[in-house]
Amino acid sequence: MIEMVGDASGIRLKVVGVGNAGGMIVKRVSRERLPGVQCSVINTALKDLGNCPEIRALQIGTSVTRGQGAGQDPQVGRSAAMEDRAKVIDFLGQSDIVFLVAGFGKGTGTGATPVIAEIAREVGALTVALVTTPFDHEGARRRETAEEGLREIKGKVDMFIPLPNQKLCQMGGSPVPLEAAYAFMDEAILSAVRGVVDVLVRAGRNCLDFADVRSLFKGAGQAAFAVGTGKGDNRVADALKALSEYLFMRDAGITGARSMLVTLAGGWDLGLDEVTRAVEAVAAYGGPDARMAQGVYQEEALNGEFRAMVLLAGLASEEPPAELEALRGISAVVRGTAWVRGNRQPGDLELPGVVPQDHNVPAYIRRTRNGPTSRS
Repeated sequence: MIEMVGDASGIRLKVVGVGNAGGMIVKRVSRERLPGVQCSVINTALKDLGNCPEIRALQIGTSVTRGQGAGQDPQVGRSAAMEDRAKVIDFLGQSDIVFLVAGFGKGTGTGATPVIAEIAREVGALTVALVTTPFDHEGARRRETAEEGLREIKGKVDMFIPLPNQKLCQMGGSPVPLEAAYAFMDEAILSAVRGVVDVLVRAGRNCLDFADVRSLFKGAGQAAFAVGTGKGDNRVADALKALSEYLFMRDAGITGARSMLVTLAGGWDLGLDEVTRAVEAVAAYGGPDARMAQGVYQEEALNGEFRAMVLLAGLASEEPPAELEALRGISAVVRGTAWVRGNRQPGDLELPGVVPQDHNVPAYIRRTRNGPTSRS
């Protein structure tokens, strides 16, 4: 007898929101009821946990925070997670993939997420962090805290995806409604999770198993993703153009990925030539030795439509979003079904150097202990 766990795939997937920002996003993800996915939240603030009554919740750091939150101090968030380490282990349980969703720049998300990530990997899960970073108007201090949090989590997860809130200012329309901007971020993270879930859980001729995904993304480092859709006669071209213009890919100069996951979806009218053109086009994002896995599924509801999601990992640059956005060099447009690579200029990939510090305590925690540091 074969015992199925969760769904027919037997894969145990969890999406965990850490802190208030992460919890609000995961609340949105939970409404989609993705097959085989369990959504939950971890927070220090009891009030914020009350905002997500429909999903599993864990309060951490009761003695440290008394349920009142981390007060924008990552050290408190870290201490809260360490205090309730045993509870976090039980809360995560047996997992194959854990997506951690958090906002970096404040206390609980920045401080607790690296600790929870370490625990997730210890229990054997492939661990992916999707992390939002502050708007410019939130100030330099919060931005620095987020960047240091990204450096801290870099070695704690298999893969992490920085998502700068500042990019939301580039959305079409003026002014951009605040709720629409946050809804776009929620939908973006949902799309990234769904892209992985679909190729693992949905039945299809070209779907993947967990071993495929694990070998592709184990220890993969910094990642990025894009989604695109198209309808009608030019659906593939339109979807690929949307990929190249996706908000979190636009002007980022992303190229040279070492690992790539491509998820394609369409109706029963999906053609082999369409799949071939899409995969060949997306390959432009990869390096010469890039490993690529692709999953394709079909359903009647998508007749006349084409959807594509690409997840790129092991990027050449693994610095925080501020440096990542400074990259230039890939200008990709789709004319018909052709993919045109832009020319990079000398120096396009030069980044400000970040000297790693070999300390056991993260920099943002040292700073809160020693007081603000001056910057030249």
